[in-house]
Amino acid sequence: MHPVNTAKLSTTVQRSRFSALSAGQVASYTMLTLLVFLTLVPILFMLLSSLKSNAQILGNFWALPAPPRWANYAEAFGAVWRYIANTVLYAIAGSSLVCLLSSVSGYVFAKKTFPGKETLFMMMLAMMMIPGVLTLIPSYVLYNGLGLTNTPWVIIIAAAAGGQIFGTFLCRSFVSGVPNELFEAARIDGAHEITVFTKIVLPLSVPILATLFIMQSVGIYNDYIWPLLTIRDSSIQVIGVGLTVFENQFGIKNMGVQFAAYALSSVPLVLIFAFGMKYYIQGMTQGALKM
Repeated sequence: MHPVNTAKLSTTVQRSRFSALSAGQVASYTMLTLLVFLTLVPILFMLLSSLKSNAQILGNFWALPAPPRWANYAEAFGAVWRYIANTVLYAIAGSSLVCLLSSVSGYVFAKKTFPGKETLFMMMLAMMMIPGVLTLIPSYVLYNGLGLTNTPWVIIIAAAAGGQIFGTFLCRSFVSGVPNELFEAARIDGAHEITVFTKIVLPLSVPILATLFIMQSVGIYNDYIWPLLTIRDSSIQVIGVGLTVFENQFGIKNMGVQFAAYALSSVPLVLIFAFGMKYYIQGMTQGALKM
């Protein structure tokens, strides 16, 4: 009888623990479900509205499209494909420059010794505290004086210059964690600095560089003020500004086509995170959070 009573008691304790955990889990899941729902509501509204006409949106914006207007996507693609292609090109070029320059400067600040290194690094970090709006007009005057406004280079060079400071901080933090013995062994074997950088630093820095590339790409892709100020030719304009041109000759916006353009413009960012999330998380855990 004693083993049977012990088993019943153990079962009762487990059930009580399960009930207590279940209550806490139910509350947690309920809160998370609510937060996810609130996050997805704007996306759901955008997708539903992209298949409607103006009358359907203004009449009952939560109703399902009846019938769905798939032609909205065809019209939106014809209007924004050039803006999307331009922005993707600028994001790839600017982010690649940021990764290249940041990896070099991060390696130098982490593993090299020269007079004033810490002071120079602190001065670079201090520049991160300056709001970008304070340097907007001086930057425009500088790039306009160089003859770069209304060209793709005004986006690419500005992105490379602006993102290098944060990129240097990330790369320096990551490379500082690499053992010095690894570099000393390579130099004993006769490796030059370029070989050390290309064969050791770059391969080990792939996760943090992927993190930096994704962050910079998203920043360039979502930028609005700088392209609006510096680019006048619509053929080289970015998607952020291009999404504001959906008006006909009477000044009326086709909201269904506009929402379809919003959905299409988000596809590159979704693809970036879909294929780069593994490296993004790996880089954040290995180096981006190190001090």
